Amino acid sequence: MSTPHTAHRLSLMEFAQTRLGISLWSKLEEIFEAVQSGKRKILIRSCNGAGKTCALAAICNWKLKTTEDSIVITTASSHTQVKRNLWGEIRKQAKYGTLYGKGQVRESFIKLTDKHYGIGISPAVKENAQGFHAERMLVVVDEATGVSREIINALFGNATGSDAQIILAYNPLDTDSFVYEAEQNNDWHVITISAFDHPNVIEGKDLIKGAVSAHWIADMLPTWSYEVEKGSPDSFEFGGKTWRKTSQVASRIFGEWSLDGGEGFIPMYLVKRSCALAEMRGDKAMGIDIARSGTDETIFAFFDGNTQLPFHSMRTKDLVEIAHAIEGYYHAGWKIIALDDTGVGAGVTDILKSNGIPCHPVNFASAASVLQKLPYRQIANTRAEMYFALDEELKKKQIKLLDDRKLHQEITALRLRQSENREAYLLEDKSDLVRRLGRSPDRADATALARYGLRLEGKRQEQQWKRYLM
Repeated sequence: MSTPHTAHRLSLMEFAQTRLGISLWSKLEEIFEAVQSGKRKILIRSCNGAGKTCALAAICNWKLKTTEDSIVITTASSHTQVKRNLWGEIRKQAKYGTLYGKGQVRESFIKLTDKHYGIGISPAVKENAQGFHAERMLVVVDEATGVSREIINALFGNATGSDAQIILAYNPLDTDSFVYEAEQNNDWHVITISAFDHPNVIEGKDLIKGAVSAHWIADMLPTWSYEVEKGSPDSFEFGGKTWRKTSQVASRIFGEWSLDGGEGFIPMYLVKRSCALAEMRGDKAMGIDIARSGTDETIFAFFDGNTQLPFHSMRTKDLVEIAHAIEGYYHAGWKIIALDDTGVGAGVTDILKSNGIPCHPVNFASAASVLQKLPYRQIANTRAEMYFALDEELKKKQIKLLDDRKLHQEITALRLRQSENREAYLLEDKSDLVRRLGRSPDRADATALARYGLRLEGKRQEQQWKRYLM
């Protein structure tokens, strides 16, 4: 990163302490050092109340005050969060430090010159995040788990200069988010903050007013957790008692991702647990998610008994070519075949049948037919039923999923919603999932299809025996 042209040569830590009156402590110093040293991509994963918004505001004010012709772009999970939280803190610091002249500070905008300003944008419209260009650019996103990939990627398009930095701060509440995936990529500088890092908690007294405290932890633990025996798995000691580290405790107190911390109805811990199960070879089943266009991929998922094998993919619109590949796998021993029969998939089904290849066509919108009715509510359609069946097998430790990050993310991203009459379980619209995830959940769909094919095959054989016995 190039050396910035500075009007005031205070370091970020000096600026925060002397101009803004911020009480420094180890994690704030770590954040400020990462920014000062020029790390281009920074993730700040934090517990509740650690002061991340205060730190972000200080970084924004420091950039504007010390770097000529710089542009600072900020957003958060909602426009209200931008105006009240992040920019409320930016304005508060600006007033305390008398940083800017009269009329330069507005609700979510600071203008020094036409080429030197800071702005808070709404995360609701992608176009709001585009069209900013400067060599010296700072992009700051608060509450980043609530900001869509579309907006974050649009913001990244502005940070092209040699002196550009991107900072995303968040509580680790939702594994179905850009920042969770970014942490896995190893090309971001990640700073983590636990409540137990904070001087208020370490010292047992409120050294920094308004921040996380031992009193707050003691108040929230009975709500978010429960007491367990000393030495129990996933437990910790606090206040002379042993507590279970639940997903809420992990996220909000420890600043850690929880394996069941996503909002999907299939929790991550079930998916991860399945990968460690023993292999049990048996019936060979294949699920195929058919590509909707030439830019998509047709994904093949395979199970040999309980064990999932690596995926195969094809990027083609040629239905005959896809059907030919399926036929090849059938002759290689994959006798149980379930494929997405929705839309263009119906054409593949017709080709297979004409070639004498037995298969189970699955129309996602058709009525559920395999699982028993759930307590108090039914399953609305086949797509939802497929995933309820997958969830059931994961809970019973019946399948060993492939250790594949994209697959795990797609499975745990799926969310339930209610039908209009509130009497049936549905999965959310696929377009909503694609918008959050940044891609279609093709691997998850192919996997669920393969397992669903085994259910359909079992049902078919049962019906054959009933006819035989009659």
